[in-house]
Amino acid sequence: MKTLIKISWRNIWRNRSRSVTIISAIILGLMGGVFSASMRLALEQQQFEDTIDNQVSHIQLHHPDFIANPEARYHIGGGVEIASELSKRDDITVASPRTVVDGMIASSNMNSGVTIKGINPEIEARTTGLEDLVTEGTYFTEKGRLPSVIIGQALANKLNSYAGSRLVLTLQDVDGEMVSSSFRVEGLYKLSSKSFEERTVFINASDLNRIIGDNDIVTEIAVVIENPDDYRKVAEILSGLYPNAKVRHWADLQPSLYYSLEVLGEALIWILIIIIMAVSFGLLNTILMSILERVRELGVLLAVGMKRAKVFSMIVAETTIIALIGGIAGLFMSWGMIRFLGNTGVPIPGGEGLEDFGYASVLYPRLETAFYFEIAIVLVIFAILASVYPAWKAIRLQPAEAVRQE
Repeated sequence: MKTLIKISWRNIWRNRSRSVTIISAIILGLMGGVFSASMRLALEQQQFEDTIDNQVSHIQLHHPDFIANPEARYHIGGGVEIASELSKRDDITVASPRTVVDGMIASSNMNSGVTIKGINPEIEARTTGLEDLVTEGTYFTEKGRLPSVIIGQALANKLNSYAGSRLVLTLQDVDGEMVSSSFRVEGLYKLSSKSFEERTVFINASDLNRIIGDNDIVTEIAVVIENPDDYRKVAEILSGLYPNAKVRHWADLQPSLYYSLEVLGEALIWILIIIIMAVSFGLLNTILMSILERVRELGVLLAVGMKRAKVFSMIVAETTIIALIGGIAGLFMSWGMIRFLGNTGVPIPGGEGLEDFGYASVLYPRLETAFYFEIAIVLVIFAILASVYPAWKAIRLQPAEAVRQE
């Protein structure tokens, strides 16, 4: 076996330019495939983090009628106590009680329809990381004559407002009457989704409940679980524990994102398989040309008694060695490329326009280490398959005819 590998190694480098060309093709093909996969994955991961981690959380609880009619009268009975109970469970990280209602926000220049979320600032910071999203001003730390409101950067631009501006919120109270109250913009938050920034504002739950007319109202409980993969299991458990509440996990709340992520897994596999297949056909062509150039040599080997099985193994070994050289080099270079781009980011041409649809203008690709090993395994398998036909052609040679060829 050792001798066979030595012979295969020497045969590879008998035509250096051809071997270097196919190895370079393997390296570039792998780098292109890995880059495409990582960018697609980064896009979906960015959407998942912005949508699930920063907006809807893993699971939400509502009054059954609140989903169709988001009004304060459709609240969760004992919502604060339920949120406290949920936070004590081992499979739940935190549960944030919220008072969520639709309303209008107005500045001296313009008004806009918004979703008003009354929150406990400390719990909400642990739930959606809202505190870390504030890019201008402060996060519910200032005490002034007017209560504070945190609005999105896109909404601030629309209303021509900034930290310190005075805004008026108008909404329905528990009796269905329209009420208004003045707020001061304490901070501006920033997300990739401009639509969320434009339509969602945050105020202290105690301030919102005071305006509504009931200090104990909770219309929504956002839940973050310990293991994100268990979201269906935990949602099913909570549905059994709280039959009077409507429990929905993130796949129910964001079905388009769920199906997009489902398709992503299959898409990544097919992207890599297609690229590796293309590389394998190039490898097959190179080895086949090598066989045609060495017909006489192979005929001599067969004539002096070399077994056809060993000739077959030699051709397979040559192909596998070339694939391993190109594959290992390509994967190391791909790993370095992704590591570098993961730190610097990849600007997307026209990315600012994509923010209107919830996409970031800069992506930070990253891949799990296991992904590289999977690529290596697939590459070796395809390399061996690509070597079968040239090796079969080699062992089909008739020694008497092959040695007479020039």
